[in-house]
Amino acid sequence: MADAGRIRHHIQNNIESITNTILIVGYCDPESLGGQLLHGAKGVYIMGDSYEVRADVASIQSLSAHGDYNDLFQFMNCQESDKLKKLFLVHGEYNVQQDFMQKLQTRGFKNVEIPALHEEVLLAEEEVQLF
Repeated sequence: MADAGRIRHHIQNNIESITNTILIVGYCDPESLGGQLLHGAKGVYIMGDSYEVRADVASIQSLSAHGDYNDLFQFMNCQESDKLKKLFLVHGEYNVQQDFMQKLQTRGFKNVEIPALHEEVLLAEEEVQLF
């Protein structure tokens, strides 16, 4: 997504040169820096400063550091749904989270929640289980 870490510095130092290519590998949320670049933004803000996009921007969709929808569902299918007290979906676009929640509920996971951004959830000690 290019929103955190050293990548912001690399893009910041190379975005305004026509001799450079910024290669995005994997999915980027449209609102993220990577998403803005992929959608053809002519200018972006990086760490509060404005930059003109003069570098080429390209994308490869075959690489990702994250499991996708099907990988996550396969993982969840290996879990005992009746033993899981709560499941929080906190990553991805909201409409995809809703679809995934429905699919999980159909599979037998009863208490699936999509918390709001920055929402804090207090868990009772007996609800906490780490994999």
